[in-house]
Amino acid sequence: MNGLAQITIDGQPVVLKFGLPALRRIREKAATIEFITGAQYNELGITHILYAGYLNACAMKDLPAAIPFESFYEFVDEFQDESVKNEIVSAIRAFEDSKYVSEDFSKKKVTKKSDEISSGTI
Repeated sequence: MNGLAQITIDGQPVVLKFGLPALRRIREKAATIEFITGAQYNELGITHILYAGYLNACAMKDLPAAIPFESFYEFVDEFQDESVKNEIVSAIRAFEDSKYVSEDFSKKKVTKKSDEISSGTI
């Protein structure tokens, strides 16, 4: 399925779905919070993207969200851990490659950031 990713928070697998509800939430947050610093997503931007994917996955399964935003923030804060970094890069790629985001990027000719994340710092 398009726009799916999985990360591990507190030892538990967490499914992310990047569909229209996630994109809507990301746009709303990006209107008030800087998601990109320089040429890369910043920590807060990544956290909001992952959390939006989580909320979208919960909605897709008609389940209540049980993991607080704070857990996603702490997950991203562990970026120096190689396995966490790999999960973040994979999730951001799933976000950027999702159907609705890809269409939005192609309209705006926005550069994808996941390769920049994988090359070093966020």
